[in-house]
Formats: sequence, structure tokens, C-alpha cells
Amino acid sequence: MNTLEELNFTDNIFEKLHNFCLNKTEYRIPAFPKLQKLHMAVNDLMDTSDFLQQRFCLQQVRFLNISDNLFQKLTLFAFYGMIYLQTLIIDDLCAVVMDNTSLSSTSLQTLSIGRIVERKDKEFRNIFLNCPNIKVLQIRNTDFSTTDVRKMLEPLKSLSSLTIVYGGIQQMTFLNDFTNLTYIDYSFNRIKEISGNFFQNLTKLNQFILQSNGLNNINQTFLPDFLWKKKNFLLDVSSNPFDCGCQLEWFRVWVENNKDRVIGYPNKYICESPLELKGRSLSEFDPASICHKINPYIILASISCGLLSILIFTTSLLRKFRWDIRYYIYICRNRKPMGYKRFTDDEEYLYDAFIAYNTNDRKWIMSELVRMLERNHKYKLCLHERDIIPGGVYVDDILESIDTSRKLILVLSDNFMDDQWCKYETALASHTLADGDGHKLFLILLGDIRSEHINSSLKVLLNSTSHARWPEKKTDQRIFWQTVKQFMDNN
Repeated sequence: MNTLEELNFTDNIFEKLHNFCLNKTEYRIPAFPKLQKLHMAVNDLMDTSDFLQQRFCLQQVRFLNISDNLFQKLTLFAFYGMIYLQTLIIDDLCAVVMDNTSLSSTSLQTLSIGRIVERKDKEFRNIFLNCPNIKVLQIRNTDFSTTDVRKMLEPLKSLSSLTIVYGGIQQMTFLNDFTNLTYIDYSFNRIKEISGNFFQNLTKLNQFILQSNGLNNINQTFLPDFLWKKKNFLLDVSSNPFDCGCQLEWFRVWVENNKDRVIGYPNKYICESPLELKGRSLSEFDPASICHKINPYIILASISCGLLSILIFTTSLLRKFRWDIRYYIYICRNRKPMGYKRFTDDEEYLYDAFIAYNTNDRKWIMSELVRMLERNHKYKLCLHERDIIPGGVYVDDILESIDTSRKLILVLSDNFMDDQWCKYETALASHTLADGDGHKLFLILLGDIRSEHINSSLKVLLNSTSHARWPEKKTDQRIFWQTVKQFMDNN
């Protein structure tokens, strides 16, 4: 027997081997010096002390499987003397009692536990306190609903593979401290949501399994960005109750572009809601047709904004060109279809000139312009304050007065440019110029005009029509009046 490398205990040979080992260890002679793999299926009521009290006999064992036995308990430091033990399988010990030291082993690297449903204190938080070198941990059918799993796993800093299935876990474990993890399996639990912050440090993670939990929505924050982009990363979230609505759009698009990285897709990815998609594959959920329909309220809001913009734009145009519009309305209303009426040389005008001015400049108009042109040279001038009879439509009266005047003189000043009616008269002058009657126009500048008042229309008038600046010096005024009189005498 001392040449055995692998041994399977059965009911028939367990007692003989037990006695053989016991006799050998009394003389401190290893019974199985080459035995490395040991499988026990005795199926009798006992505890680990029945086969481990002769630890010297089994000290070379590296693989130990004691599954499907009727152990009543795992004794204190049950495996501590097996100094080469690397793999321990203790599945389906459905009535075993254990404590915080039962799994003590500094050599243990792989541990598989299944259906340990009884504990002395009903709490598993410290069971791995004395086995810090475990790299692969598999736990099945053990209730952790009242256990702080993160605290339980805390001693296992070397973990590279973690499996906890059918554990009754409702919240995902914070695993950022376990930076060596390459594999995580939390299938058949009750997890409903996950945050990528729980895996931010797991740069080595290659596979994550969350099959058959309570996930109904998966978005971009479910995992860190580097895992979504990692080419060799595999994800299994099959058999979850997905809500195939617009909140799942991001994941649906990601799956479509990464089918080779999604385990079980599409057959095991079934919609639980909404009702029209229940029982159908996630692949049949088309976000483009469902999530990007134009909301009627958005359409209504867009139309309203458009109409409001048009109204504001139209109002601005009407305000800017109100005088031009009034002018054309007058033309259309009062002129013949083939064009407006012009006075011929044989016809007499009512006035020699219409004077457009601001009432604040009345003093200069009366003391200088009227005195010189009317009293001294006998020209008949039309002044709106004096010659336009109140009671009519003022716009029409001004147009009528300009039409019945041989000349149009604009007396420009800052006061003039601030006046709305003067701006109207400037617009009329621009139309007169555009109609080819620029010879009828004359501009008198009473002083320097501020730059903000010199708009494009006024620039055109100054560049295209005769004008003269009123001089302060008496000696220069004679030339000024000669210029004005020459304009008045020209036909």
C-alpha cells in the first residue's frame, strides 16, 4: 500500500486502512508516503477526527475530497497537519457543524464547499481567517443572506477565481480589494443592481457571470469602462428578468456589437417586460423603432417655437422697415397701376421745398432758413408745424406734401436722427433717390452727427446727394446760402 498515489475510500476498506495507518504511525512510519489524492465516500456518521487523528499518515496528501459523507462536524484545525494540502473539496456536507478554525490551512489554494447549512453560530464571516492563500474558492448552496460576504472574503487577498452560487445574496459584493481576480460567478442569487465602482480595480478580470439573478436593467455604469472595452472579457447575464424598454437601449446596442463576448446570447436573454415583448428574445427588441419616436409634445413645442421665432423675426422686420412699408402702402393706395404721378415742367408745385426737420431745431429753421429763403428770396416752403393741417393721416399728409413740393430739404442734426418721424422722412428721401429723383434732394448738416446715428441709409444719402454744412462763422455763411440758392434754382 505504501506505493499508492491515489486512493478512494469505500465502506469495505475504510476500517482496514484506518487500522493500518494507525499501526504505522505508532512507529512514526508514514503509511502512504506517495499518496497525493484521497477520495472518501464512507457514508457513515463520523467526524474528521476519525480519519485525521493520524495526520502524519496522510501528510503527503495534496488533494482531498470528503464530499457526500455524513460528517457531524469539522473538528478544530481539522486539516492543519496536512501541510501539503492544496485542494479541498467538501461538497454536500448537508448537516455538518464547523467553527472558525475548521478550515485552517496555510497551504490550501483551492477550496470547494457545498451545502454547509449548519454552523455553530450560524455566521460565516470568519471561516477563512486562517487560510489566507486560497486562490480558487467555490461555494454552492450555502445561505449567505445574513452574512457580510465582503468581510468573510477579506483574508483572501490572493483570490483569482470566486464562485458563490445559490447563496441568497441580494447585493453584489464590493470586490475592489481583490485585484488578482480573473473570474467571478455569482449565479442564482437575488442581485438586482450593480455599480461599476465595485470592480474599478479588477483590471485582470476576464469573465463575469451573473446568470439567473434579478437584473432587469443594465446600463453603462454596470461595469467600469475598461471592462466594456476589454476584448477578452466575457459576460454572462443570461436568464435575468430583463425590462426591454428604452433604459436597456445602451446594453442592447453593446450586445449587438459584442456578440462574441456575451455568453448565452441570444437564446437565454429573454424579456420579462413590457407585455408586448414578454417571452421574446432581447435580440427582437429594436430601440431605434421604440425609443426614438418623436414625442407629439416635442412636435408641438417645436412648432410653437418655430411660430414664435417667425413672429419675433417678422416683428423685428416690420419695426426696422416700418417707414418703407408705410411708404409702399401709400404708393399702392394713391398711385396709378402703371406708376405714380410726376409733375411735369408745365405743372405748378404747391411748394418750392418741403423742409424735414426736428422741432428742437425750430429756432434755426425760423430765424435762418425761413428768413433767407422765404423772406429774402420769396421761395414757398412747406413746414409740417405750419402748413400741414391736423386731422388727417399724418403719414399721408407728409407724403402728399413731399409730392407737391419741387425740392426736399433734410435739416440733419442729432435731434433729427433721434426723432421717429424724421427717420421716416429720411426713408422717404432714400426712396426718392432710388426712384431717380436725387436732384430733388438737399441735405443741411447743422453740426457734427454722432457716429451711432450715421446708418447705411444716411451714408448713401451723403455720398449721393448735394449737401452743405452750416458754418458758425459769418464770413462762411454767404457761401452756404449761395449753395442752397443754387440748389433751389435748379430744376
